[in-house]
Amino acid sequence: MGRFIQLGWTRPAPPSRKKCVLGSTAPWMDVPGISIHGKEMDLPPEMNKDELALYEDAIQGLERCIEVLYGQAMVAADEYMNFVDRVEAKATGWESRSTLQLSCTRKGNHLDLKWTGIRWFGQKNNRQSIRVRIAINEESMTYAKDRLNTFAKEWKIDEVMKTEKKLQSIRRKSKHIVKAIINTRNAIRVLKAQKGDEVEAEEEAVG
Repeated sequence: MGRFIQLGWTRPAPPSRKKCVLGSTAPWMDVPGISIHGKEMDLPPEMNKDELALYEDAIQGLERCIEVLYGQAMVAADEYMNFVDRVEAKATGWESRSTLQLSCTRKGNHLDLKWTGIRWFGQKNNRQSIRVRIAINEESMTYAKDRLNTFAKEWKIDEVMKTEKKLQSIRRKSKHIVKAIINTRNAIRVLKAQKGDEVEAEEEAVG
């Protein structure tokens, strides 16, 4: 006589979690490990953290992203300067000296990645230099080739533009991250105001 075996599957119990009760008006949702139907719901551990702590963790993570971007900018700058040093080591005379300077600095969460022109004047034995600001396109967050070419030697313009392409991406990513940091800080202000704390005016996000 044949035997029938009924196969079934029982969802394993989730790890230890706090439970909360949602209102009976909540619509049914099918979320892995969570049953929402006006009944008890198991929350993942990360959702049990204090709301303020979640925002602060988010800011810390975003600030680490800024650190990574600054590191990328420094690597790009070092590669560019190594190229310039190799070429200038073989060149002679003031006319061969670089007249385009790259600087990458960080102040807090702000990255300043900029090109500056150099103009030399005076006698050969007493030459001095002045720095000339080069305008950047604020919308595209990059320097136009024709502006950089005013100061870049012919032998370096290709390397300049290669480096600038990397820096443009870093500037754009940095802008979005800083905006996220500011918005998260504003969320903290809203949270504190909700609790009745006195808070400062909200910051205005860039861009």
